[in-house]
Amino acid sequence: MTDAPEMTSEVRTNSHQVEPRRAAYAALLACSTLGTLSSTIISAPINVIAESVGASASGIVLAVSAFTLAMVLFAPASGWLCQRFGSRLVLGSSLGVMMLAGAGASMSQDLTQLVSMRALQGLGCSALPTAVQQVLGRHWPENRARVMAAWASAIGVGQAIGPPIGGLIADGLGWRWVFVTHATLSLLLLVLVASLVPSVAPSPTRLHVSGLMTLVIGVGSLVGAFAWAGQHRSWVVGVTFVVVGALALLLHGLIARRSDRAFVDPGHLADPRYLASTAAAGTVMCALGVAITATPLHLGRDVGLGPGHIGLMMLSLAVPLTLFAPITSRLSERFTAVRTMRVGLVVMSAALVALGVTFAFDHDSLLLAAVLLAVTGCAIGAGQATSAHVLMTSSAAAHGTALGVSNMIRFAGLAVGYSWVAATWAPDRLLLVYSAPVVLIAATWLLAGAARTDRTGRTGSCGRPGPTGPAPERTLVDDAL
Repeated sequence: MTDAPEMTSEVRTNSHQVEPRRAAYAALLACSTLGTLSSTIISAPINVIAESVGASASGIVLAVSAFTLAMVLFAPASGWLCQRFGSRLVLGSSLGVMMLAGAGASMSQDLTQLVSMRALQGLGCSALPTAVQQVLGRHWPENRARVMAAWASAIGVGQAIGPPIGGLIADGLGWRWVFVTHATLSLLLLVLVASLVPSVAPSPTRLHVSGLMTLVIGVGSLVGAFAWAGQHRSWVVGVTFVVVGALALLLHGLIARRSDRAFVDPGHLADPRYLASTAAAGTVMCALGVAITATPLHLGRDVGLGPGHIGLMMLSLAVPLTLFAPITSRLSERFTAVRTMRVGLVVMSAALVALGVTFAFDHDSLLLAAVLLAVTGCAIGAGQATSAHVLMTSSAAAHGTALGVSNMIRFAGLAVGYSWVAATWAPDRLLLVYSAPVVLIAATWLLAGAARTDRTGRTGSCGRPGPTGPAPERTLVDDAL
């Protein structure tokens, strides 16, 4: 009899905790949506912005690439900051930087100012994926596949609403209000994160400065080489970027082997699940970067569509991307995440080639183009969800620096896609523009095969023991389960 009041009180307390938990979950997913929105919201009005600031096609793509290049450069440091100071603090600070950068972008008078503000936006956005992944992995471990599918769907929502919102705002109020709207949304989410999102305990991890710097210089230089090539500048500088990048990565590897506290534990790099998921994330984002940059340029410059119509057309890519991610979690449970990911890569490759053929030989086939964009969106959604799922079942799931590096490669793929379009875009080269990611897709497909069974005979895709191997290495998510 005496236990009954206590039990009733406990039930009431738990019932009061459910709603804030759901609200925090929604706020985290909204942060992921905003991060994607930061990139896609200018895709539909890209031609209008270029005309206003006096930029060429390759010049305005630089404004897109600057955002992504900044994310590449700062993602590893953001991962360490999340681990050292806690994800919630870093997430809130990032939203504040994005808010200020959005306001600055709305007042840009020329391409230089716009590129600078977009780079600052990218710096702020670089921490969002790692911070959100850490909080989700720590506080919502009940079903990894579905949580990561929801995360991928949230990214898809940003893909879906970004182009039409940007196009409609640009048509009705002018392109500057596109950035004002984004700054306002950043402020709103900053308030929600500060009041709702639970914290993740920081870890007193020292920063391995030489490891961080060589990694950033290495990857940043290689991505910068693509961005430089996209601006049709001197090839000597581009080659210099490549040489510096290669040397920096070689030095990073040497430092990691000799240091007791490498920036990223070499053990993570030996995990086939971590390598496959990271490669897949970068490849999928490269394909996405090509699709969301080349398609609006073609529709605006060759077909003559306005920002609003381009935004609606891009919905045929983004809506399937959003809706297919939850379906992917079911497929992963049935066929394993790696198998689902490999099938998605094959479908993505075929859809991109078909899209390039359609645009190259029949500019007015908008219905067929919409169908192919929808297929591409489904494949990209599957790739995003499965790569995130496999990443969170790897040995790196509990380590902010490793997650930061994975997101660095993901952003690098997007930057390479943008730069490829800037370097090759022309009405008579559309097949080449859309087909280039197929090379990366093929390499990733082969690498993902190694993650199906790791060195001990374990199934790498879902973290279940194989028929003859021992139990998988436990991660933070496994312990929470």
